[in-house]
Amino acid sequence: MSLQQTDIELMKIQVEVLFTQDENGCLQCIKEPTGNVESAPRFFFGCTNEGSICKFRHDLPDNVIAQLKEVAAAEPMLVNPEKIPKNHRQFEDILQSHTPIERVWVGPAYCFPEHIAPPTNVIQLSREDAGLLKGDLANIRSELNSSHPCLAIIEDSQVVSICRSVRTSMRAHEAGVETLAYYRRRGYATSVVAAWALAIRALNLIPLYSTSWDNVASQGVARRLGLVQYGVDYHVT
Repeated sequence: MSLQQTDIELMKIQVEVLFTQDENGCLQCIKEPTGNVESAPRFFFGCTNEGSICKFRHDLPDNVIAQLKEVAAAEPMLVNPEKIPKNHRQFEDILQSHTPIERVWVGPAYCFPEHIAPPTNVIQLSREDAGLLKGDLANIRSELNSSHPCLAIIEDSQVVSICRSVRTSMRAHEAGVETLAYYRRRGYATSVVAAWALAIRALNLIPLYSTSWDNVASQGVARRLGLVQYGVDYHVT
């Protein structure tokens, strides 16, 4: 898989990674690593400096979609990467008039730089390592049954930081990273994400990383790795 993708193409790829879609390209469900079924947001809007894409859940009425498309067409190019879409209030008013809004989510979407320094303190986990996942990470044990790379740091006979593929498509995987509270602020998350990205590239796939504007720690990982922001995700449920 080529590393050279435009920002708008990366945003399209990320939609494939995050959600299942029907034959018409309408959103159905969020791709959960646990296999749980969770409905996709009613509206997804991905902004880049090359334009934007919008997606709608399969059960959204045509008249609501038409209104959202009209507002989306007036949305300016992404100039300030640290922003919510300019017309977000109009999007939310339209969706609120249809059904009360449950959740609004917004944050940066990143790709990885061409060069990623390989860390030396990370191992790849297999099913046989499930017993090393303890405490708040024990719920990840079932994910070791998949073929997706799980990269981890081991200390004190347990996994203390882990990065694995939590959303996948035929072209790309998106990272999910967790670190036990006692072991944070040691650079472990940066190491496991770097190792995971290299493992994904070894599969000839594109590694992606996204977070919310509220998650300062996650943005710090992106900054330390030199990740390149290609857009902003905004979705409303």
